[in-house]
Amino acid sequence: MIDTDDKARVEYLEGNYGKNILPLSRFDNDSRPGSSPIEILFLYRGSTSILKFKDSLLKTLDHYNLFSSRLIMMDDNKFALQYCRDGAIANPLPPIDDSFDNICIDDLKKKIIRVKTLPGEPLFAVTGIPLKDGIFAGISCSHAVADGISVLLFLYAWMCITEGKRFPLPSAQRLFKGPPVDFDKIDKGFVPPLSKLSDEIQHRVKYLAEVKTYTKRESFSDEFLHEMKNKAKSDNEQYSLSKNQIITAFLLKKYHDQILPNTDRIIVRTPINIRDVHPDVDPLYIGNAYFNGFTEFTKDEINQLSLPAIAYRIKESIASMRNEKFVEEVSYLSKYGIEINMDVYNKNRPPFDLEKDISSSNLTHLNDLESLGVGSNIGSVLYIGSAVQTGFTMLQEKSGKIFAEITSRYPLK
Repeated sequence: MIDTDDKARVEYLEGNYGKNILPLSRFDNDSRPGSSPIEILFLYRGSTSILKFKDSLLKTLDHYNLFSSRLIMMDDNKFALQYCRDGAIANPLPPIDDSFDNICIDDLKKKIIRVKTLPGEPLFAVTGIPLKDGIFAGISCSHAVADGISVLLFLYAWMCITEGKRFPLPSAQRLFKGPPVDFDKIDKGFVPPLSKLSDEIQHRVKYLAEVKTYTKRESFSDEFLHEMKNKAKSDNEQYSLSKNQIITAFLLKKYHDQILPNTDRIIVRTPINIRDVHPDVDPLYIGNAYFNGFTEFTKDEINQLSLPAIAYRIKESIASMRNEKFVEEVSYLSKYGIEINMDVYNKNRPPFDLEKDISSSNLTHLNDLESLGVGSNIGSVLYIGSAVQTGFTMLQEKSGKIFAEITSRYPLK
């Protein structure tokens, strides 16, 4: 552990806050160290070399410098991001002499570097594999650095730089203001081994190394979603539901017994994007800019309620928290980034429980780069894996068809 009485170390930290050191928020300190990374698999179909692809990645990292980070430990269970020259990994692999459609995506997934959210470790990595019809990129990003929206904004900027197109610069509200440092010159007291970290972090790392997850994809036709919207309206005039709310309700009814077999009460947690609501937060803010709304059901309620009734209950609970007044109560912008007011946040949420919680994330509006203006022939997101072990992630194919990735710690039928 770091001796906080060591004057030189304390002065180093305080002298570099905001320059090349950014303290994690209280919320991130509680939940991120030792946690799983976000994973995004992307296929770039443009005609370019792997060297140019890597060069444009490095140029993007200059703009989005937060991704060039290593984790350091400032004090007991208090961590920060350190801006380092080797804080991001670019890992080009030998080409595969075949087109993407003939390659098993699971074989490609096995080749990518995955980062660890531990002191001293790089927190962002990209593995690139040239194929006959493009370049496969596997991105691994620690949740200590950014949320999924931030990573997709980074990916968008990277593709624009590769294509020589303009793009909006990231918000300066949480970027490093100084130059990067050489990590091998940092005092090793800031990077203790796993055995020196708290029991909670050690347990988290060991548990995640052993846990196996199962995934399944469920697709939804426009006809089905249109039919359910009409049915909801006919059931109750108030039931004006989104596609995402309908899909979440459908998945909840179909899979709750499979993914959470050992409970009679389930909590659906839905990320609420602070960028959309908080007046002080830039829409291009990079970092973790969300908190979880929640909706609680008993299993009997899930089985007995109609699909529109479940969807409407989810809608109502999100609306109660997704308003400017509540968002300002639960979060605020500090000079180092978004902070969550933990007293308000904890008062308004049940404790997280692996045996009861389902995370439901809607990324249908972000996963397709065409919707971000890059163009239909440039590339596509193949997979977005969240750091949760039980959840639904809604995505959208280039054709517009919506599908959900279901993740579970138990086998799925």
